[in-house]
Amino acid sequence: MQKKFFRSILLLVFLNLVVKPVWIFAIDRQVQNLTGFSEYGHYFALLNLCIVLNFLLDLGISTYFNREIAAHQQNGVSLFSDSLNGKIWLSFLFALVIFSVAYMSGIRDYKLLLMLVIMQIGSSALLFVRAYLTAAQHYRQDAVISITDKLFVILFVGAIILFPNLTGPITIFRFVTIQVAGIAFAIALGLFFLYRNIENFSVKPFAGFRKEILFSSLPFAANIFFMTVMLRSVGFLLERLHADGAAEAGIYAAGFRLMDAFNMVGFLMAGFLLPFISRHWQEINRFSPVLLACRHLLMLGSLFVAAFSLAAPEYITGLLYSRNDPHTVEVIKIILLALPALSLIHIYGTTLTATRNIQTFLRITLFFSVATVVLNLIFIPLYGAKACAIIAVSAQSLYAIVLIYFTRKRTGIKLELNYMPFYIAAGILCFMIIRITSQFNGPVLLSAFATVSLLTVLFFFKSGISFQQIKSLLIEK
Repeated sequence: MQKKFFRSILLLVFLNLVVKPVWIFAIDRQVQNLTGFSEYGHYFALLNLCIVLNFLLDLGISTYFNREIAAHQQNGVSLFSDSLNGKIWLSFLFALVIFSVAYMSGIRDYKLLLMLVIMQIGSSALLFVRAYLTAAQHYRQDAVISITDKLFVILFVGAIILFPNLTGPITIFRFVTIQVAGIAFAIALGLFFLYRNIENFSVKPFAGFRKEILFSSLPFAANIFFMTVMLRSVGFLLERLHADGAAEAGIYAAGFRLMDAFNMVGFLMAGFLLPFISRHWQEINRFSPVLLACRHLLMLGSLFVAAFSLAAPEYITGLLYSRNDPHTVEVIKIILLALPALSLIHIYGTTLTATRNIQTFLRITLFFSVATVVLNLIFIPLYGAKACAIIAVSAQSLYAIVLIYFTRKRTGIKLELNYMPFYIAAGILCFMIIRITSQFNGPVLLSAFATVSLLTVLFFFKSGISFQQIKSLLIEK
């Protein structure tokens, strides 16, 4: 196992465990509570429209760029400028398509939509900068960049929430504007790291674009688009198709926020794994232990969250949203059950991508994406957010199983399926501890902390990583 890689993973997890919960519970959640579920639901719908069409901003260039630079670093600077120029022109295309779709859908909130478009363009640029950092194996700098924009928003939106008499009340538009500023700051910091760490690094906008980059990246773009449709089209469809669309979208957003937040660790870990596997993919014995350790970490963490949501959903909704209506409780309880499947998708989807099996990955994603949208179109008008949550869990679980099967078939990697009973037992144990505590009105958070401690011990036991190794990763140069 590579020390540099695991040091960076530990830093990544630590920083995100410190910053992301504050972002979720103290900022994003509080913005929804202060602005109202319907107002936030409208923002959530527009945001998801932008995210679904976000693939137009990149067309797979960042993923292709990341994989190619990891394998052939000498082409990095020239490929960066060429790819950047393509992304600039794609930004204009993205804005044009978004406003066209909004107009045809009857959306007229162009002021908010413009800020969301700018925010998505900035987010795409930030991911592109980070793709170079991870491809060049500068994982620590990428770990810092991964939380910079959220930390910026926490400071400034937190000040507005705490001191409304001085700053004025928080609004959705102010919230989005501050997010745009945070992303801009993170991009500037990322470029600083690139200038400092990459020899002869330069940025040459509008200098030209090689068409072969676009043609090579299109399969990645299509795959990203269909994966995004599976996860993100729901918010927009709910608001458009359900009789009480904005409120239903707001309820779904309350659960999706938690799923998306915990899923972010897997997303970031996948960003580390892609260049690592791309560089060593012909040395299966070298990266297989890394892959298994990452799977243990993601699965145990996601099983804890899923078990918590199943065991004490009323506690979660009461604590976070000060409401315990059965509909909201049910949606949040169901949607968080998708996390274990999402963890497996990150691990094995990344493996297929890095080992040049993107066509297989794309065909699988296309099938499940179409199935998800069709099911949502049928059931949203009848059952609203609850139907969306059930469909999401079912589709993601089947999607993960199919990816695992084809990863083994295409790469020959040992899947270590003998660990599955261990995962199931760990999930059941978490559920029982938290459920019993909740039923007897005990300290739920204390039992959750005890459960996390137990899972941490199980992770070290099953991963083969010792406390001494962790110490050496943190201390040794």
